[in-house]
Amino acid sequence: MALDPIKALSDYGEAKCTVQFWVADAPAVEFNSLKAAVRYAKDQGGRWQEIEITVHLPREDIVYATEKVHRLIDALKDRSQK
Repeated sequence: MALDPIKALSDYGEAKCTVQFWVADAPAVEFNSLKAAVRYAKDQGGRWQEIEITVHLPREDIVYATEKVHRLIDALKDRSQK
């Protein structure tokens, strides 16, 4: 299924998320929304690194790997400019 970054950011506004950079000994960081996780990823240079954001839902987890995280970061920038 194709990623709709704007929809994902709004759908998971209240979901627990973790951000994990793919770097040795980098701890996962937890957030209470996908938007907060994406903002953190952006602020920590996630647009230029290998990164993963996991949305923790009651029945399953959704994992956004590097390319999709970059698209979420771009969508967050687009929304903030409006």
